[in-house]
Amino acid sequence: MDKSLSVTQSFVKLPKVFKGNKHYKGLSSDAKIVYSYSLDTLQLSKLNHASDGTWFDYEHKQHFIFYSVVQVMEDMECGKQKAINIRKELEKYGLWEMKSQGANKPTKIFVNEIIPSQAPKKPLRYTVKPRKEVLGVTVDGKELTDYAEVF
Repeated sequence: MDKSLSVTQSFVKLPKVFKGNKHYKGLSSDAKIVYSYSLDTLQLSKLNHASDGTWFDYEHKQHFIFYSVVQVMEDMECGKQKAINIRKELEKYGLWEMKSQGANKPTKIFVNEIIPSQAPKKPLRYTVKPRKEVLGVTVDGKELTDYAEVF
């Protein structure tokens, strides 16, 4: 057995709700990947900075991340215009909300929760607690009844 394969690998989850959901039919696969990266970054920010509130915007009552055009270019191995288009696409579909802080300051990105029963242009706070209800979405022939099953 090759010992190099035993190295721990890290993975990013891609939400299953993208599969077969009519609201996200036009969303590019690149945007889905960047959204998954941003969810991962948001979770790390929440874990690492939970006590000091560094990554929490008290005005919006929501955690945020910084995800620059350059970072998108590096993660997706693409050019500047494509990275800009991916960021705009995520905002168009309501998956991100970008708030400029002014000149020479990074843009705050609020990562919004995906709930299959909502239209994508109605961004929801990431801190919304899931409700138990029939979602009206089927994945692999099974109807989802809990938001936790989406991820």
